[in-house]
Formats: sequence, C-alpha cells, structure tokens
Amino acid sequence: MAAAKRHKTPETAPEGAPRPKLDWNELNSPARKRIEKAAARLFGSQGIDGTTTREIAKAAECSEGVIYRHWPSKEALALYLFNSVHLKLAGYLRYTNAKGVRIDDQASAIVEIYCGLADMQWDLFAFHLMSTNYFLPTPEGEDNPVAAAEDIVRGAMARGEIPEGDPVIVAAMALGVVLQPALHKVYGRLGGSLTPHAPAIKRAVIAVLTAGEYA
Repeated sequence: MAAAKRHKTPETAPEGAPRPKLDWNELNSPARKRIEKAAARLFGSQGIDGTTTREIAKAAECSEGVIYRHWPSKEALALYLFNSVHLKLAGYLRYTNAKGVRIDDQASAIVEIYCGLADMQWDLFAFHLMSTNYFLPTPEGEDNPVAAAEDIVRGAMARGEIPEGDPVIVAAMALGVVLQPALHKVYGRLGGSLTPHAPAIKRAVIAVLTAGEYA
C-alpha cells in the first residue's frame, strides 16, 4: 500500500468552476456516498497523492464536477474522510470514559468499538489507519482518540485499578495491541473480520494495562 506524503500541489477544481451551495439533502445524496466510498478505497490502496479525482469519479460513476460540488479539493475530501473516523473514535472513547465503569470494561468496550467499526467500514477504517502520517498531529484544540485513550488510562491509574506510570506510553502500548491486528489485515496477513478476534485482543489489552509499573 502506497504511503501518503505531503508533496504534491493540491488537486482542486478548475479556476472559475461554479460552486453552488449545498443543501441538506445533498449531504446525504447517493452520489456523495458513492464518492466517499470510492475515495476511501482508492486513497487506502493508492495513497492520497497517487489518486486522482478522475479515478474517484470513475469509480463513483459520477463526473469530477460532482466531487467539486461537495469538496473544494481532493485533499479536502481526504481530510473529511479521515476526520469522519478520527472524531468518531474520539467520541466513542470519551463516552466510554464518561460512563465511569472499571478499566477492564472500558478496555472491552474500546476493542469492540475498533473491531466493529473496522468490520462495518473496512475501506474507510483502513484509510484512516494508513493515513495518520499525512494528517497528524491533530491540530490544537481538536479532540482525537489517542488523547481520549490516555485520559481513560489516567483515570484508571487515579482510581488505583492499574499500576501508576506514564499514561502516554501505557495508552500507546494498549492501542498498539488493538491496531496491529488491523495492520495485519491491511497487509493480507490476517483474513476475515476482526470481531471474532476481539476476546483475545481484549485479554491482551488488559494484560498490557495491568502488567506493572512503567517508567
């Protein structure tokens, strides 16, 4: 899979192209949904720089003009798709943290969220996973799932449920347990859905969280 890099001039609509205002119905139009699905698949397999709006339009069975009606550039479309996963995961993790349950239940919920989202929208999930180097770090003031996971770990440490340590490294290791199976799926080393593996992933996450003190 091609890695996305920030080095090409943004692919934007031709100068002078009309930009009609969107109405609410257009935000949920079948054409827009086809564009999002096609773009996620192509961005994930070819990289953002390696994909053209012409290819997206062909895969979505629409004109390039329809793409530019919804997004001002290919990069804006890619950012929209990335954030649709990034902010959704952050929101789910914040909700899990706010419920105030114990860390083992929170860890189980997080694994189910990641595996469930991956299985329901694999192309979009894989694109998000493989595009973090393109869009991160998250801009100041915007939430993200890593910060949410760190807060979950920080709260569990404060409650005495897991050993004290650096919540950043502990959260990083726990998320690695969740994301590595998805990477194996991206590269063809793991087939099928991730949800059947959720129980084993949960046990591994909890093992990381409760392993001992961290420097």
